[in-house]
Amino acid sequence: MTTIRTRPYPDGGAAVTGRAATMPPITGPGRPGQASRTRLRLAVAAAGGLLAAGMIMLAAVAAAGAAADRAPHGEPALGPARPGTATTLTSGATPSTAGGVVTYAATVRPAPGGGTVAFTDGTTRVPGCGAQPVDNAGTATCQVAYPGAGAHAITAAYSGDARHAASTSAALAQQVAYRMQMLGNPAASGTSGPAVSVRVVLLDAAGTNVSGPGITLTVTGVSPSPSPGTEPHGTLTAVNLGLWPCYQLTINTAGYPAGSYTVSFAAGNDPTTHTAQVVVP
Repeated sequence: MTTIRTRPYPDGGAAVTGRAATMPPITGPGRPGQASRTRLRLAVAAAGGLLAAGMIMLAAVAAAGAAADRAPHGEPALGPARPGTATTLTSGATPSTAGGVVTYAATVRPAPGGGTVAFTDGTTRVPGCGAQPVDNAGTATCQVAYPGAGAHAITAAYSGDARHAASTSAALAQQVAYRMQMLGNPAASGTSGPAVSVRVVLLDAAGTNVSGPGITLTVTGVSPSPSPGTEPHGTLTAVNLGLWPCYQLTINTAGYPAGSYTVSFAAGNDPTTHTAQVVVP
């Protein structure tokens, strides 16, 4: 039913007729308004779920930010720990001969199949071996030639990669030596009387004679004891015998019992001990 009402204007003008507001009937099963309330509850539940998901996401972002704030200044937050590695180092020849090529091999376990190895001689990087790649077997190599004799402490440091931690080998003692060759027949060296001349040369890996005043050759002992004779001592004299530079030592064998003697020498920075045989009849 429609009701017509009149309402005068405030200024006393003519009355206005109109239609009173009416509510549409609520249709659907159940009690009046039940479907609307159900839809409202579903909408509220959906909004609540979205709100909860948003709060969880915000909480995760806040936690990540807090972890980053706790990390040291300028460094990222700590991630999962990488598995440890062990690096070992071997030499292709020790002692090696001056001038010869030495091959160092660093082995990383477990084999990472990535990363590099830096080879160091004491505190100095080995030239050309500052970042040698590690192959799938976990090996990196380095080749170096030492022009002179000496001792070297070599280490190999693995850089690590995205899945493996870094590691450093123990120091390897690499010795580089000269080759010594005696001139003349030691078995006949004592046939000319009590003064015996011993002549030796120093050679590199290629057989080149490197004897000369730049390398000092020093007597370090004789075995067995020549008592009551006097053991030789001092340095050998660098001489030139024609085209052959060499070292000469004159031993006074007076008082030496007859027999064979081993004379020992040190050659410059050579860490090895060289020997020569002398026979006294």
